[in-house]
Amino acid sequence: MTDKARTLSLMALKQKARIAETLTEVGKLARQKAEAEAMTERLDAMLAQRREGATGPRLATDLMAERRLTGQLLTEAERQKERWATLAADLVRHQSELSQQEHRLQTLGDKAQAARVEAAQEKQARIDAAQPPRKR
Repeated sequence: MTDKARTLSLMALKQKARIAETLTEVGKLARQKAEAEAMTERLDAMLAQRREGATGPRLATDLMAERRLTGQLLTEAERQKERWATLAADLVRHQSELSQQEHRLQTLGDKAQAARVEAAQEKQARIDAAQPPRKR
């Protein structure tokens, strides 16, 4: 194997390691996004349940406590929606990076293979040149 083929092979291995790291990141982001989405759905369900709550007479302190809790639920729901949107954007960016890295890996693999073939052809040409001509 020539230096060029070896270098390209090593670069391809390094790219494989980067792809593995990116795949880990993509998986982590996908899990976090799913968790944020589930939390948003739970908070929305809790808010819907509060809207349909008791309509009878209640104490003013109960109303204030419910209002405060509803406000906290709304704030948390909005925060989770923003988190979900951020994670979705990060996931798209990482998937794009992964695609580029896979393309780069394919290119490096092709170049390494071409360098190996070229080296083998050069070696064969040298062997053929070193042999005496055949007698007829």
